[in-house]
Amino acid sequence: MDCRNIAFVPQKSTERFNKALRVFDPKVLFRILAFALHIFGAKRKIIAELVDMPEESVKTTIRVVSRDGYPAFLDRRKSEKISTPEAFSHKNNIHVRMDGDFVVVDLNSNNSKLLKIPASNKIQVRTVLLSLMNSEIVSTREVASILDISDAHCRKLAEKLAYNDVADSLIDKRVGQLHDFRVGPMQKTEIIRHFTARSITGHSTASHLLADLVNNQTKSELSPRTVRWHVNKLGLSKIKKTLPELVETLKKKS
Repeated sequence: MDCRNIAFVPQKSTERFNKALRVFDPKVLFRILAFALHIFGAKRKIIAELVDMPEESVKTTIRVVSRDGYPAFLDRRKSEKISTPEAFSHKNNIHVRMDGDFVVVDLNSNNSKLLKIPASNKIQVRTVLLSLMNSEIVSTREVASILDISDAHCRKLAEKLAYNDVADSLIDKRVGQLHDFRVGPMQKTEIIRHFTARSITGHSTASHLLADLVNNQTKSELSPRTVRWHVNKLGLSKIKKTLPELVETLKKKS
């Protein structure tokens, strides 16, 4: 199974991930994803970065699942109740999800009451979601997924908000916050150049490959995750499929 030419949509991924969290323990879900990526041929280091697990834990998960099968996905230190969807329902069936350009808070199970916040209102989104998290109404994993941050960072922000007002806890006042210090114009140029060339010629545009190419060209130390973030930020993933066709069209016209 070759997934290199499949276009993955980050927004859809977030929505589907949040839905999956309603019926799966987060640890179980990440073990499933890690094993699936292993089957697709990904390296353990890349898998560890994608599922936010230590590389050794990924290695152990793959080994145990390969030996014991499905039961190895579950945390067998807990009771069998863990396999039922109800075990992971939050209070009052309240959940958060992405819906287009909005962050939506489902206030009940039948979606008849929705709180919609423009996703562009970053501070407002963080304030509402972290407040719900501090009240134990939604899970850390749900909030971290929507905010696109790690669970650990999410917990730190929630703790700061619990003891301080919004201005002191969620607004970053550091000078230079808007500048990409590690990824300057040279690195961005190389990301665009290699992504475009590889897309047109049908080669893989996997982030770890692009990172190696950009780092060799610019003497940088960018991680695959950083490169992947800038590929999405620059909108390159949206033009991957249309680039070869556009080039062929221009060749015919010339």
